[in-house]
Amino acid sequence: MKLAMLGTGAIAPVALAAMEAVPSIQVEALWCRQHSQQRGEALAREHGISRVYTDCRALFQEADVDTAYIALVNPVHFAYAREALLARKNVILEKPFCTRFAQTQELAELARKKDLILLEAMPLWHGALFRKIRELVPALGPIRLVQGNYSQYSSRYDRYLAGEVLPAFDPALAGGALYDLNVYNIAWTAGLWGLPEKVLYAPNRGWNEVDTSGVLLLGYPGFQATLSAAKDSDSPSGFLVQGEKGWLKVEGKPIHPEKLEWTLIQGPDQDQFSTAAVKNEKVTESWIPPKRENRMVEEFEDFARIVDGKKKEEAEAYLKMTLAASEVLERAAGHRI
Repeated sequence: MKLAMLGTGAIAPVALAAMEAVPSIQVEALWCRQHSQQRGEALAREHGISRVYTDCRALFQEADVDTAYIALVNPVHFAYAREALLARKNVILEKPFCTRFAQTQELAELARKKDLILLEAMPLWHGALFRKIRELVPALGPIRLVQGNYSQYSSRYDRYLAGEVLPAFDPALAGGALYDLNVYNIAWTAGLWGLPEKVLYAPNRGWNEVDTSGVLLLGYPGFQATLSAAKDSDSPSGFLVQGEKGWLKVEGKPIHPEKLEWTLIQGPDQDQFSTAAVKNEKVTESWIPPKRENRMVEEFEDFARIVDGKKKEEAEAYLKMTLAASEVLERAAGHRI
């Protein structure tokens, strides 16, 4: 995969380091805004990128690349992804994919029309942990409750309280807990069960009306999911799925999962009022995901395999997950209490 990097933000050096760990990826060019040119050239020197552009169209016309990785501020995701697709480049677009569901739909249709691959950079979908969970969920029986929590006191929150509004807390730039953190909890649920029937979001709002934390309720046929996220406080994070035949629990933040544990129940449960002579049998197991120094390596291994191998059906399956997650985000933003 011959790739162009668009953006020089905080995620850029992490992504470039991940790409360097995947031998089949060659980063041929980097695009940045004129005011970020000095940073872009420094990144290019550090990572051996031969060409730096401040004109995006010139990059797409001149650089020998087949794929664009776009890591820009949320509101411009759509415009740059569309430009790349029109230039006949595959696209890997950072989360949250788009700020409007209609934009996600338009990009999906354009990619299909151009016979190109369009992928969301959602790391948890491409890890061994997510594959393990997908294998286990059917054994839990009918699902009844799902709980997700991603809470992390933001390194920018104190500056926000002092009156400084950085993109992470700017509602005009799709900042806030929903788009920045709860998007991962949505990725769990949308990736496992698709689109819910009902969506309701209850945020805690800061002084500029941005959601500094909040709880999202998703109603699926037969079960409810409550997804919490906070940038104004911290707590142990995780993901819990309860079914009639067992449960599973992920410990740790979605981008740094620490442990998966599950219990499968054989036979009816016995509570304090039961007169049954035989207790149900419970089998509990646990699994530790492989540790990675760079959390983005697994997804870029997947991206290279999909793009280089032209795995269109697999790419389409991921795109459908993105479409479901994007619709949930928009419905949540519009259905607040």
